[in-house]
Amino acid sequence: MGIAARKREARRKRRQAEAPIAWWTRLLLLLAGWLLILIGIAGLILPGIQGILTIFAGAAVLSLVSELVYELLRWSFRRWPKGWKRVVRLRRRLHRWLTPTPK
Repeated sequence: MGIAARKREARRKRRQAEAPIAWWTRLLLLLAGWLLILIGIAGLILPGIQGILTIFAGAAVLSLVSELVYELLRWSFRRWPKGWKRVVRLRRRLHRWLTPTPK
């Protein structure tokens, strides 16, 4: 197993260690993420809407639900580590907000 494969496996294990999100919340996240992506696509054509930022925000929301979207988002931000840190921070905040805290 190569170094890149080991790093991917370590990231996958770390993500699986996070608290699970309820199924209905996952469904809402899926719908919200796709809605943001569609609004972003419209924003590429229409004035007044930041298309690229809205698409990346939708992908960040979808990355909470889909491992594939997470890896694609990570790949797309490989040149911009500061941007990736912001995406990770947004994902963590959303995940903490969406998962119930143990009492």
